[in-house]
Amino acid sequence: MTQLLGRCIGECRRNEKNAEGIRKIMKKKTIAAIIILLAVAAAVLGIYNRNASGTAKEGLTVIAGGKETVISWEEIGSAAFEGDIVNGKGESKHHSFEGAELAVLLRQAKIDVTAESKITAASEDNYSAELSGAEVLEPGKVWVALSADGEALEGIEGGQGAQLIVFGDSNSKRAVRYLKTFTIE
Repeated sequence: MTQLLGRCIGECRRNEKNAEGIRKIMKKKTIAAIIILLAVAAAVLGIYNRNASGTAKEGLTVIAGGKETVISWEEIGSAAFEGDIVNGKGESKHHSFEGAELAVLLRQAKIDVTAESKITAASEDNYSAELSGAEVLEPGKVWVALSADGEALEGIEGGQGAQLIVFGDSNSKRAVRYLKTFTIE
């Protein structure tokens, strides 16, 4: 009886070691499977992002009448313009820019603006400023700059950027940097 009991105890210990070994193997296989799944997901997302970014047109987005129009950086052009900008402290500084007048850009994109229109300019970091249609239609007042004082303007994450320039403002609060979107109502 003692022998039988000893064999049973020995058998139980071997089964516990086998079960522990099986648990370790299963744990390693589970970790390996998770790593493989993560690698596959990363590869799929990388391919998707590369394809998505390759087809997107870079530039300013104009939303008017429920329709989105993208005006590419190349379409904006590089007309030279200059003027005085007043900062938040009331100090005026002369700057030279390259870009295009907003009214001209909107006309070229076949987007109608009237004196009663309300235009909201928004940046990549969600800062926004409002303009009236009358301001936008006033010759020489509202511009989209792609460079300032000989330096290209950059977006938040690098690459080409833009800035809204409104001449005649008492301070530069509406000089929206990282300009990305115009919404016309």
